[in-house]
Amino acid sequence: MEIANILLNAILVNEGVRSAMLIQPADYSERTGKDKKTSSFVSKIKKLFPALQSSDTYDIYQGTIISKKSYDGKVISLGKMGEILGYPCYADFETLNRDEPLFNVKLIVSYGDEEIELFNNICKDKKTATSGTKALSKKAFEALTNVKYKGILDELKIKKIDKVFVDIETIIPTQHIINKLIGKKKIVSEELDVIRSVFYNAGFTERLSAYEFQFDNPIHIGILLDVLVKEKYDLLSPFYPLQNYPKQSGEVDRITTELENAMIDILDKTKTKASSKTKTITS
Repeated sequence: MEIANILLNAILVNEGVRSAMLIQPADYSERTGKDKKTSSFVSKIKKLFPALQSSDTYDIYQGTIISKKSYDGKVISLGKMGEILGYPCYADFETLNRDEPLFNVKLIVSYGDEEIELFNNICKDKKTATSGTKALSKKAFEALTNVKYKGILDELKIKKIDKVFVDIETIIPTQHIINKLIGKKKIVSEELDVIRSVFYNAGFTERLSAYEFQFDNPIHIGILLDVLVKEKYDLLSPFYPLQNYPKQSGEVDRITTELENAMIDILDKTKTKASSKTKTITS
């Protein structure tokens, strides 16, 4: 529900839980705040929240800023934008190492059987990610359940907000796993899940994605590294979505199946009794 996300965030801005929010025209296949869908959202906000202003004429433009103050005429860097939007880890932006695990902090509203993610922010360490999040979710819950916003909730068909909570998702980059395999370091279960996901997304079946690789077997490691590197530097990416090339797509599927069979054949033939996946994987 696009409008639900926007109006609930507007409540948070109106109540000072967030200093601002951002409506990005690109999310609706538009370019500017004057385009049809984006402008309709902004008009709706201004009607419901007279104290809020919209800012579009700033550099570097990223979308329409909704806040109690104007940012028109200002120069706003990507890092500064995070601060304006009240992201908990805005200060991390310039120093994020995207080859190492990161933490995605998500503020989520739960009602009935539905959930709406209000915003998310990438943090470089779990301590920073969890700092202040309980206070944030408490303030958000108090704002969204304020009786004066009952009419907005009714319009959104939200009978009752059950809770507002913060979910923290660990993001494990492919390069991080590549570095660990090269360094002969232990692969933990979450990293194994990422490996399986990479194989699955490459079009391989569970025969390969769920294969019990021997992580102290150099040939097995070589096959893993080959697939992981190709996920990062996908030769087919210029042709996505492959549905636009039906003839070639079928040929890609055929080749992928043959490649999988060849890989499994090599893995089976080079498997050793002494080698064990448990030597290098921890739960």
